[in-house]
Amino acid sequence: MIYDNVACRKGKGTFFGIKRLENFLRDYFKKNKTNQGYFLKCDVKKYFQSIDHNILAQYLRKSGLDNEDMWFIDKLLESRYSENGIGLPIGNQTSQWFGLFYLNVVDRLIKEKLRVKYYVRYMDDMILIHHDKEYLKLCRQEIEKCVSEKLNLKLNSKTQIGQLKNGIDFLGFRNILMKNGKILRLLRGQAKSKLKKKIKLLKKLKNNNLIDNDYINVRLNAFNAHLCHSNSLKLYSILKSKYGFN
Repeated sequence: MIYDNVACRKGKGTFFGIKRLENFLRDYFKKNKTNQGYFLKCDVKKYFQSIDHNILAQYLRKSGLDNEDMWFIDKLLESRYSENGIGLPIGNQTSQWFGLFYLNVVDRLIKEKLRVKYYVRYMDDMILIHHDKEYLKLCRQEIEKCVSEKLNLKLNSKTQIGQLKNGIDFLGFRNILMKNGKILRLLRGQAKSKLKKKIKLLKKLKNNNLIDNDYINVRLNAFNAHLCHSNSLKLYSILKSKYGFN
């Protein structure tokens, strides 16, 4: 699998994906001296629910797995997954691995045929960056064709082409390339709402003596660790203060 397939792999994950996108934006600015540029964000419609077992097994065999490996995987798919041969259960470790691998043919298309330098994928969330909007339109057509013909999938309505200066939504943050080349990373609106609800719930559970201070500290430290890589720490401090966590 390609280096920039970043979900659920040793040494990679959410923060790795966020930093990888940031590095791409910095390199883009360094080479083009501007924040004028475009991104293509692709998202697969009901990804895990739509993975075809036969197609998955076909690509696994081509990857070099031996007959014993494939016997085990075939039995796993037959016994634990959907009866019609479509779909994987979300959350299973094997589902995560299969999800990483299934779109490998798309990764190869983007990197080896379309030659897009700035590309990162977190499971079915794909980001391509390029200076030419028309070329990204072509990339979208090629990707749609590939996922349809080779993987029996469809891109969903979240798939779009946007401007770098307006920000890229990726892994819970909006990543904005500024005129001076700096990267502004802010919580997305939906993520802000979720954070507020979580802190409000902690307050409610505390007031009803359902959780102790140790648990509260663990949760708050987790929120802080996530937000410390963004420009949204001030918002977090305001929310903590509002609900009595100082």
